[in-house]
Amino acid sequence: MDIEYEYSGHCELPLPWNRTLWKIKSDVEKKTGFEYNFVLLNFYESGQAKIGAHKDDEPSLDQSVDFATLSFGACRDMIFSKKGCKSVRQALEAGFLLLMHDQKEWTHAIPPQPCVKEPRISLTFRRVWSSLQQSLDEMERDYSIPLCKRLRRD
Repeated sequence: MDIEYEYSGHCELPLPWNRTLWKIKSDVEKKTGFEYNFVLLNFYESGQAKIGAHKDDEPSLDQSVDFATLSFGACRDMIFSKKGCKSVRQALEAGFLLLMHDQKEWTHAIPPQPCVKEPRISLTFRRVWSSLQQSLDEMERDYSIPLCKRLRRD
């Protein structure tokens, strides 16, 4: 199926899963109980690299499936914020698997940490709607006739 992931004005087209990523994906699915069809790899050269506060609320993401982020390399902090709640700081150590839900409510960020000199890689597993599924959902929303009903010919 045609899968594209759009965020912040970027459109990411997936590469085929290699053997190592397929094994990691399988292990993550066993731990989380969710099935994923997309992984986003982020590389942080050092503690100077950062990601600003954002929500992963793009329409192409299946919000019923929790995101799973697996960390490798240097430990970095992630800050979670929600309106009306106190911010939470979570250290993401090598091998740490973070399960995130409620992405429309919470923002998260990786702030700069200049004391960190080593690189970090994160693999974030998601379920992304295929363009076919998105089209079907739009059709069902735009038309009052449910797609599963058959039309009778008289």
